[in-house]
Amino acid sequence: MKSRLVTAAALALWSQIALAATPTAQLTGQVRLVKSDGKTVLAQAAPLLVSPAGTATGKLPEITVSDKDAFLTALGRCAFNLQYDEVSATAVAGSTNRFYSNDALIAQNTQIALEARAVKTIWTQPYLVAGANNVRLVINADSGAPSTGWVRIHVTGTCGKPAATAPAPAPVAEPKPAPTPAPVSWVQPGSGDWNRLNNAWGYSNYAVTQLQGRGFAKYDALVRLNAAISAAIKAKKIASADYASLMAAWNALLADPGFKAAMAAVVPKPGVK
Repeated sequence: MKSRLVTAAALALWSQIALAATPTAQLTGQVRLVKSDGKTVLAQAAPLLVSPAGTATGKLPEITVSDKDAFLTALGRCAFNLQYDEVSATAVAGSTNRFYSNDALIAQNTQIALEARAVKTIWTQPYLVAGANNVRLVINADSGAPSTGWVRIHVTGTCGKPAATAPAPAPVAEPKPAPTPAPVSWVQPGSGDWNRLNNAWGYSNYAVTQLQGRGFAKYDALVRLNAAISAAIKAKKIASADYASLMAAWNALLADPGFKAAMAAVVPKPGVK
């Protein structure tokens, strides 16, 4: 108990010093992978924080989870419920936080509002690859002084990736120049993919309304998925890679027996169409 009190006091003192030096939104506390109830912690670690000068001291923290702990798995990627905390010395409105794994964008939280000196817990649902994920958290990413933290997350298992068959030996060929990176492609209104996204948005809106308070086990995951789809609809465009992730999550939910049963049992509420 004494060591916990000393640690808590040290953390409080550090937070006061950090807030005094950097009045904008800052990453604080533990990065937590949790079950869908939001309370059961699967694994957690305090991220390695990077100073405004771009330096960091200490060892990169590492945590390990199993693909069996993910709420969705497909093609070598696992979706997890992740929580983190941020705090600011002054009030912040409309900030954006971004998550990268091995330099690829895997999650984004937008329109975040913070009260001065009040710790706020944020939920997100990143897709992690089976194996090692060097995760970079960028808090208040579009500001002049973002807060950055690092944690390495190991995912054991295959995350649903099919076993590869050994290819036949290929003949030795002369090395070719590296191809030019392909430009980022977008899914936008007017395309077939956009129509499918719009249909998912409409049905997820209906599901969020009709299943509220009905004890659906994955209701929180449904709400967060609906919010992500709504953000893409509002932006009127979405990167093709992000579209693929969203639709994979939506299609997995549609195939879930519990979701099918819950929607089959829905009785429209009075005044709700």
